Amino acid sequence: MQGTQEKAQFTLSNLSTAKKVIPIYYQNGDWWYTDIKLPDLVLTNLGPDPLDIVGLSMIGLAQGQERIRLTVDQGFLASILQVTHQIVNKQLKSPSVWSDYNLGMLFGKVSRWPETLDDLPLPSGASACLRLQDLFRFHYAGPEKIDRVLCEVVGASGGKQQALTQAVSLTPYTCRGEYRFPVRGPAVLTGMPFNQVMGHRIANSQEFAFDVVDLRPDGAGGFSPSAPPESEHVKDYYFFEREVLAVGDGVVVASGNQWPNRFCENPLINPDDRIIEQTQELLDQGVDFTHAILGNFAIIDHQNGEFSVYAHMSEKTVTVQPGDRVKGGQVIGKVGNTSNSDYPHLHFHLMDAPDFMTANGLPVRFKDLPDGQPGHWDFSRSSTLLYSDYLFVNIPD
Repeated sequence: MQGTQEKAQFTLSNLSTAKKVIPIYYQNGDWWYTDIKLPDLVLTNLGPDPLDIVGLSMIGLAQGQERIRLTVDQGFLASILQVTHQIVNKQLKSPSVWSDYNLGMLFGKVSRWPETLDDLPLPSGASACLRLQDLFRFHYAGPEKIDRVLCEVVGASGGKQQALTQAVSLTPYTCRGEYRFPVRGPAVLTGMPFNQVMGHRIANSQEFAFDVVDLRPDGAGGFSPSAPPESEHVKDYYFFEREVLAVGDGVVVASGNQWPNRFCENPLINPDDRIIEQTQELLDQGVDFTHAILGNFAIIDHQNGEFSVYAHMSEKTVTVQPGDRVKGGQVIGKVGNTSNSDYPHLHFHLMDAPDFMTANGLPVRFKDLPDGQPGHWDFSRSSTLLYSDYLFVNIPD
């Protein structure tokens, strides 16, 4: 007589079914490097007793063979769950345009949230969010790319343990467009995508975003974005009102030109001290939320599944409107310091849909910024921009 299968104590599922988990691959010599921002999973207790997690592992495979296994301390797991749940539950209890923005930036497009998220041990019928990107730093170097990732959870309930494995679907991606860099002349790229999951990479659509600035020797052995250094006047900054170029042909799907420069004439005023108040003032005036958050901006549909975003431009310099057709290299605005900006810079990223709050970020490449030049690493192949926090470039006119 066949034995009956033990009933599952819990389930695992993807929080966002629209989330693309895009691995960064690059090759240095004979070695491949794999870096992955892991997704968010929902764990639901199906049993009558409280459920605890006694084991959580991420497993990376290459051609069917296990190459890396990461585990997490139970205390750290409990603390990350608690912080995640506090953030989510607060937003869910006070729905608003701000809560939609915060949840979209952090988690992407989620069709249905649980009414509430509970901490461990998980009560019967309750759910928890496993924010894997905060629990694991998934980085692997070896002769092969990691091509499959598994999440293994061991749960304990009613004196019994049960293991459940969930596959994490990977979507390797190569930039489709033949793009040119969005500015000309000397520039420095900061906040590159190959960091730990912080900065731009925390935000769903900005996973592969970067900022473009202009830093020059300050005469004291360092670099400054302005002359004199630490100027209180935005017009003293080298990059202020540099022309911003469309990276490729396309159709403008959104733009904004109403974010006033008077809000940010002094770059030394920390944007954290002003951004919420100023953004709310613009919202009260009828400015749409995307414009209020991005500053003066443009989003271009390149009609190949890729959308480019240009943010923080100077007031009244954006020259394009929704519906306009643009050519690669066309001037669409000038660099500014509007919205969430420390000093004049251009924020740029690619994404797979027009809504920057819920789209997936996409890796980008530029035909006039070759691999391995002039960074610190000798890449023979790479799926995105170089691994460097500060990359000096000079794109000729």
